[in-house]
Amino acid sequence: MSKVFVLVLIVSAVAAAQEVDPPRDSMNFFIGAGAWMPGLINDDNQLEVGSIFLAGAETPMAQGDQFRLSISGGFCNSDREQFDGITSVMLNLGYRNYPFYRPYAGARGLEPFVGFSAGGIVAWDSVADAFSSTEESTSTGGAMLGAELGARVKINESTFFDITLAGDWVPIGGELAGEGEKDLSSIRIQGSLIF
Repeated sequence: MSKVFVLVLIVSAVAAAQEVDPPRDSMNFFIGAGAWMPGLINDDNQLEVGSIFLAGAETPMAQGDQFRLSISGGFCNSDREQFDGITSVMLNLGYRNYPFYRPYAGARGLEPFVGFSAGGIVAWDSVADAFSSTEESTSTGGAMLGAELGARVKINESTFFDITLAGDWVPIGGELAGEGEKDLSSIRIQGSLIF
């Protein structure tokens, strides 16, 4: 009986010394992709839903707060026959808050978040080959502000997946791709793998 008691004590001590989940205190990197819908508040928007790709790094969570630096590229076609579409490069610094944060992801592994971002964008349009002699390509750049909400899903001890819905206010556009309004405000729906 005493051998069983000693064995139970040893097993309990070893189990107590093991961390169920590692501390979430290291810098993470992420890559992702999704849909980009620019020019949504323009009256005569002829831009199609495009794609966006992103990569970046994020700071460790500190009581549910986090900063992220990302670079992304957005591409969309235009229904105007004179233009093939728009290409953009965006650089953003973002802040996120995880209201239900715990130091360990635990068994729950689902963490909703809200966030804000600010940064810059450079964008240009592409003239269709048939109109290269009559139309000129336009480029522009400026500041952008954004807000996002979504959820982080735990995949394993050190890998997560984010699903994000974000809106960006981009008060520039320079009438890219024949758009009448100087605004590229957009919505993004994207997924990111964090590792």
